[in-house]
Amino acid sequence: LTVPGDGNGAGVSAFERGGNSETPGGFYLGPTVFDHVTEEMSVGREEIFGPVLCIKRTRSFEEGLSIINASRFGNGSAIYTQSGRWAREFAHRVGAGMVGINVGIPVPLGFFSFTGWKQSFFGDLHSHGKDGVLFYTEKKSVSYRWFEEADAKVKKVSTWD
Repeated sequence: LTVPGDGNGAGVSAFERGGNSETPGGFYLGPTVFDHVTEEMSVGREEIFGPVLCIKRTRSFEEGLSIINASRFGNGSAIYTQSGRWAREFAHRVGAGMVGINVGIPVPLGFFSFTGWKQSFFGDLHSHGKDGVLFYTEKKSVSYRWFEEADAKVKKVSTWD
């Protein structure tokens, strides 16, 4: 677990530094939040699966969006704003499979698919949600046309008795 250790670079501050968990035989990390992270730092470039939040500060919406979209990963992204305009713009233009607006990324709830994009995705289908159900579904198309025998407009062609 060396990646969060790289967050000790110049200008980075850790709000909460979880360190390694006391659980023996495991590779666990306590919750850690890094602020003032840049692309030059490994914590700013790598996808960390764990309770780690890296805050990258930008001067504008466009700069922030370009940093996200330039990443080779596309797992998820979130924006916190009071502006509906910027929320819609973000959701439309961000290159991530899971988008949160004024909430964290909406997983792992069962009704949301794990929808990572780019190098954050593996396989043909997403594992949860509709794609997961469709993967195990055998589709069948059945066409019916029913007639009432008493309907005078319908001529009975044959019978099965």
